[in-house]
Amino acid sequence: MKKLALFCLTLALMLCGGTVKAEKLSKKQIEKQITGFMEECRTNGLAVVMVKGDKVVYQNAFGWKDKEAGIPLDINDMFRIASISKSFSGVSIMQLVEAGKLSLEDDVNDILGMNIRNPRYPEIPITIRQLLSHTSSMRDFGLGPWYKDDRYVNPNKTTNDTIKMMFFDYAPGQGFKYCNRALNMMGVIIEKVSGERFDEYILKHILEPVGITDAGFNNDMLDQSKKVTLYNYNKKKDEFEATDGYKRPNEKKVAAGKYRMGRDAFYWSPTGGMKISSPELAKWMKTLQNGGVAPNGNRVLSAEAVRRMTTPLTPCTGRKDWAFYGMTCFTGYNIIKGVTLKGHGGSARGLKSIMAFNPDSD
Repeated sequence: MKKLALFCLTLALMLCGGTVKAEKLSKKQIEKQITGFMEECRTNGLAVVMVKGDKVVYQNAFGWKDKEAGIPLDINDMFRIASISKSFSGVSIMQLVEAGKLSLEDDVNDILGMNIRNPRYPEIPITIRQLLSHTSSMRDFGLGPWYKDDRYVNPNKTTNDTIKMMFFDYAPGQGFKYCNRALNMMGVIIEKVSGERFDEYILKHILEPVGITDAGFNNDMLDQSKKVTLYNYNKKKDEFEATDGYKRPNEKKVAAGKYRMGRDAFYWSPTGGMKISSPELAKWMKTLQNGGVAPNGNRVLSAEAVRRMTTPLTPCTGRKDWAFYGMTCFTGYNIIKGVTLKGHGGSARGLKSIMAFNPDSD
């Protein structure tokens, strides 16, 4: 099993039917399994939330918030949750679709003001739906800074090397490959269409209506005392090494008055930059599970839009953890054998996360 130093876990699936043995275990037995898992995976700290219906039936934090300082992890401490962040970006796009401000079939070039095409298929547009579902034919490879320089994506400027770096050999819409680089464009699209800065849009239209406090993409707007130190496990040295999990490129630009609307949103990391605690993330999970209605009763998206987001658009990937992908939401059958789960996972800079629910047993 891959060694990971920090595992933030938010689940709504343990106490939901006869297929899952966890409901027959005592709290002590469950926690013994959790601490055994942490030791096996060299996990520095772990937060768990389990939900049944609209009630949190179990939550706890294990291990360290800051190992060097000897500070234990608290359940309300905040993690950078990596790719679960995509679901916030996805819902934002669907809100703008419902408001009639854009369409999932829109050519991203018409919004971004850039010429982004797979040079092998320059006549085929790359659409918002394709970005959300990882079917755009774009790829994560190398360090091409195409956010600043369109020679990596503009067919009039690309070379054989940059084409291989940025695109697969199939046409947009004809294949599935997970691509963080493509999903990061959502931030710029949200800014250009809404007229609001990406981090502020998420705060105003999602976090505040759902009742989520002290969370967001902007580090400088958060309670710094709650941020968890992220670690990687160094197998050769048999020790944990702290990582830089909370970089601040856009925060510095905002503070200096140099932030460029519609250009710098990439660097909020719409694909992975949300900072949030596990109990607050559980509220978000329930909002998706409840068809866009938050636990406090506020609706942030229509049930039909949530259904469209969570309905698979891709063929089975063959992966053991999730099988089908919709628009920033997976459907998986092998995370727990025999249980259908919907949600998203994440992995970055010493953290691994999952947010998932069983749509049938609640």
